[in-house]
Amino acid sequence: MENNIVIAIYLRISAEDSDIQKFGKIESNSIKNQRHLIEDFIGRMPEFAGADILEFCDDGWSGKNFERPAFKTMLEQIKCGKINCVIVKDLSRFGRDYLTVGNYISRVFPFLGVRFIAINDGLDSVRAMEVDSLDTLFKTLLYDLYSHDLSYKVRSAKQFKAKRGDFLSPFAPYGYRKAEKNKNQLQVDPESAKVVHWIFKMAADGIHPVQIARTLNAEQVLTPMMYKRATGCSRSEWPCVSRDNFWTENTIIKILRDERYMGRTIYGKRTRDKVGKDHVVSVQRKDWIVVENTHQEIVSKEEFELAKEQLRKYLEHNKTISSRKGTMLYKKVRCGVCGHIMKRVNAKQPYYMCSTPRFTDAYFCMNEPILEGDLIKIVLKELRMQALYAIESSHIWEEKQQNKRKDVNVMAKMLFQLKQSQTKSECSIQRLYEKFAFGELDKTTYLKAKRDIVKNRDAVSLQIEKLEAKLKNLNADKILENQSTDHWNQCAEIEKLTDEIAPNVLEKIVVYPDNVLHIVWNYQEDLPQLLLDS
Repeated sequence: MENNIVIAIYLRISAEDSDIQKFGKIESNSIKNQRHLIEDFIGRMPEFAGADILEFCDDGWSGKNFERPAFKTMLEQIKCGKINCVIVKDLSRFGRDYLTVGNYISRVFPFLGVRFIAINDGLDSVRAMEVDSLDTLFKTLLYDLYSHDLSYKVRSAKQFKAKRGDFLSPFAPYGYRKAEKNKNQLQVDPESAKVVHWIFKMAADGIHPVQIARTLNAEQVLTPMMYKRATGCSRSEWPCVSRDNFWTENTIIKILRDERYMGRTIYGKRTRDKVGKDHVVSVQRKDWIVVENTHQEIVSKEEFELAKEQLRKYLEHNKTISSRKGTMLYKKVRCGVCGHIMKRVNAKQPYYMCSTPRFTDAYFCMNEPILEGDLIKIVLKELRMQALYAIESSHIWEEKQQNKRKDVNVMAKMLFQLKQSQTKSECSIQRLYEKFAFGELDKTTYLKAKRDIVKNRDAVSLQIEKLEAKLKNLNADKILENQSTDHWNQCAEIEKLTDEIAPNVLEKIVVYPDNVLHIVWNYQEDLPQLLLDS
């Protein structure tokens, strides 16, 4: 019997799970233990026999937010209909933000037709009463409270280490590498350090960051990210960087501002405004933890200050040329050729241009500007069309659910009839044996009649198996009633795109040559995913 179930097993552990103990990760929460427990659970469930199993693992990622690479990959496959069941060891492995966890298990997963199982918490979403149970919600609340308490403890421990000069970032800055024996210490990487020193020398000589970037690209010097990949960095895939990365003005400015190149360790420049939240805020310099001479310098303080002064003059001269912050399309407009964010230029009519040609000749990016006003008009028009499509889709979706309910009734009736037929076959076999035992039938006649009945019984059994599988899938794929109609009705009536609306609905605008646009929306998972279902 074919099994159409595709299971995603999700594994996660991070530093917060060690309870800040010397012995590292708690064994019960180890990736190995989680994997073994889930695989054992699947093996004990007959309904999962023959199911396809995919593994997604976030080792070293906090559960306080959902910006985790493996989780995001899993979610994308769920949206594409490639996964219909998610299994975790317990809710804390899935996440420690009880509000977001609750939203996923009570709304998002049911909407996408995904069964969710948290083994140790006894949660299985096909048993609908458990989804919103007080017990489950209370457990997720406790996880959230525990996470907050643990976060404060972790932060205190890190501050203590920072004050003694330990390097605490997960990856060494360009020009350095982590020491083999002590990962909290930096040592100079000779090859990349030469590039860093060259950058500071060019800056000190008055060469502006754009020209420095162009020079490095022309000399085919690997960017910090490309260098990490070439040297086997454990995290070679970075979602914010394209594979064909090149030097830019911002990269150069970031290096010229990095005080770590003077042998200085700095901790606490930014922090989250609330424990467990994603929003990061800057911290005043007086509140930073600064420790001098913690590692070997690449540039002297004099070289650093000279380059810094030249950078200050450059930025002062160019501060009015362009701006991106404070606009509804901030970091939303990307070039379709190189993949990088397009620069917003202040003018009487603000416009966007790709700045890549300033840094490298490797791409044939368009030079034509595109007006911000035109982009906003197009986004608004497309948003209304998407809203109308979503409303229409919700109606189609509801019709399909009604048809599915009819199909369930028809199949249930057929299943009942088939099982009756199967029972009759068993009775017929029993009666044949009795006749043979009492001499009413000879052996040859008995065996032939039995073969015919068994053949028919087995055919019926196969039909029953297939029908039960279809019914199980239909029941497991139950979707909550579409609750987004009011939202889409509001979107369809929007007359003006505002700073509040745009970030919520718009992920990015990709601009191709001849001003061909591709708009990616944030809410695409809200559209009925089962419209393509037969």
